[in-house]
Amino acid sequence: MRFQYIVLLCLIYFLPAYSQNAIGEWQTYLSYHNPTRSEVIGSKLFILANGDLYAYDKEDTSIRTYSKSFPLSDTEISYIAYQSAYKSLVIIYSNANIDLLVNEEDIYNLPDYKNKNMTQDKTINHACFYKEYTYLSTASGILCINLKKREISNYYPLNKNVLACNVSDNHLYAATSEGLFAGLLTENLLDIKNWKKVSDDTSEFLSQYHDIPFKGEVPENITPNSPVRNYPYYMNFAGERLLITGGGHIANRLDRPGTIMTFENNTWNSFQEEGISEQTKHRYDDINCIVQDPKDIAHHFAASAGEGIYEFKDGKFINWYSMHNSPLESAVPNEPWADSYVRVNGLIYDKENNLWMVSCETQHAVSVLMKNGDWVSLHYPEIVKASNFGRTIFDKRGWLWATSSRIESGGLFCLNYNGTIADTSDDQHRFITRFTNQDGALLEQLAVYCIAEDKEGVIWIGTNRGPLVLNNPSRYFNDNFYCTQIKVPRNDDSGLADFLLVNEAINAIAIDGANRKWIGTASNGIYLISADGMETIHHFTEENSPLLSNSIVSIAIHPRTGEVFIGTGKGLVSYQSDATEAENSFKESNVRAYPNPVRPDYSGVITVTGMVYDSDVKIVDTAGHLIYQGTSLGGQFTWDGRNKQGRRVATGIYMVLAADSEGKEGIVTKIAFIK
Repeated sequence: MRFQYIVLLCLIYFLPAYSQNAIGEWQTYLSYHNPTRSEVIGSKLFILANGDLYAYDKEDTSIRTYSKSFPLSDTEISYIAYQSAYKSLVIIYSNANIDLLVNEEDIYNLPDYKNKNMTQDKTINHACFYKEYTYLSTASGILCINLKKREISNYYPLNKNVLACNVSDNHLYAATSEGLFAGLLTENLLDIKNWKKVSDDTSEFLSQYHDIPFKGEVPENITPNSPVRNYPYYMNFAGERLLITGGGHIANRLDRPGTIMTFENNTWNSFQEEGISEQTKHRYDDINCIVQDPKDIAHHFAASAGEGIYEFKDGKFINWYSMHNSPLESAVPNEPWADSYVRVNGLIYDKENNLWMVSCETQHAVSVLMKNGDWVSLHYPEIVKASNFGRTIFDKRGWLWATSSRIESGGLFCLNYNGTIADTSDDQHRFITRFTNQDGALLEQLAVYCIAEDKEGVIWIGTNRGPLVLNNPSRYFNDNFYCTQIKVPRNDDSGLADFLLVNEAINAIAIDGANRKWIGTASNGIYLISADGMETIHHFTEENSPLLSNSIVSIAIHPRTGEVFIGTGKGLVSYQSDATEAENSFKESNVRAYPNPVRPDYSGVITVTGMVYDSDVKIVDTAGHLIYQGTSLGGQFTWDGRNKQGRRVATGIYMVLAADSEGKEGIVTKIAFIK
């Protein structure tokens, strides 16, 4: 027993440090730039920036961020106001939801105003405090909150835009767009007849009681490290660096400022924005994708929804390619504004390090910037009028696939250029706008939003009519090619089945290390689907999770940790999945278990990483008794620390024996338990 204790201590001491989020843990990555309001609470300054809240302690210079993950109830804050007597920070969200943050810790949600059925504008313009009440001036009346009871007590409909209000001489005064009104607090102010106009001029009242956005000066250089904006429109990983762009176009441009962000080693950085439009003499907006040079991690190209592509070195702008200095074309070449319609997307490198891209409604919809700096423009008649070309992939064969997302002319383009970029005589190419499914049904008016190839070479596309599966993409050029709509049996005795997510518009698909599909919808959150599509493992929405919005715009999965980054219409969150990318072979330096040692107060799962795909894993004690067994998800295996009888294992050393699915290769690692 003493020997075992010494071994345990040695193992604890020599185990490598390894940090990763716990399985199932959520992270929120919100922007805290560009302050718009502030409130002083003791030594702390609470700051509203980009619709998000953080606190700066002026004494110890610490910073704390607040989000829906913890402890807030919602997202996109539009207004804050503080009442010191009840130590309550009133938080108003853009959707009219209300939180009370009491004592800087406790949240009380007041959703009644948000849920109130009314056609009037619910915007909050101003707050004033009287006794235990907060009076909120809205675009159509005054909302009264009782801070003592922590509830909404009344709403006084004035049917006028209330700019500010105040209580004096037992009257509630309201400065509106139609003059200054007053109501006696002892009367029924729910009756609009009890409000009397006391003046046509509100200037003096507003000068005294106008809204003061900043109650304390916001010091420079205290912004939390965070995204510059809540615009995760497009995401991809280059190694362990997450690349994000914030704009693009759907039917029309999104009209968002040029935004390129990176996240690596828990640090956010942004590319240059200032001065670019001055150099190009054109707007710098709506950057819809970015790609990193495989040969130079400091070299990037980014595409825009109207002005061509931009080149960056070390995050600094160095070149611009437009219709004036490159073969890139405009969708409206004969119009005076032609150079604002050079709509490029889908930047992607091939295996030879040539940069490919697609353009919308041009004679040469596919362009290649060769690694030697030369351009090649490719003409394919069937896609000359194709609009909203967006996402691209190269599949395992080296074929290029590109999505087109406008319903009237949408579809999927595939190109096999046979390794000869400039010579199109041997090219195979096809643009399908109307798919036939496995039952012979014709799918028309199809918009294709996204595309991904899974571990088995099957291609999944996201459309306005759910996901379509191309089980045999090598036959895409055949006339009898068809797609598959996965049929999922209903959970009843009817024997009927429904097409998978057929009523959902699918904006994003990502494949995890276990070949499962993360599917992001336009309005119903994100799904984790089994590898074959037959089982829904998770369905996360803003109602049942920290997801910021049910509108999913992008998904990217960290190649090492399996952290799933989810871009929503309101910002970026992540979920620590239980699957990672598999290793090609077992290497002792790659196989790690965490937490290790497992301490008495830990009740979560133990994670073992560094496995090959679908490893067979056994947990045994030092006597060789089998404790637990299972199969890795991609390159990761999890165990709840219990034996086959469901009891937590005793103190000691446990061996993790892993082998590939054919039993040809294996590895051993150890986990220490302290009970």
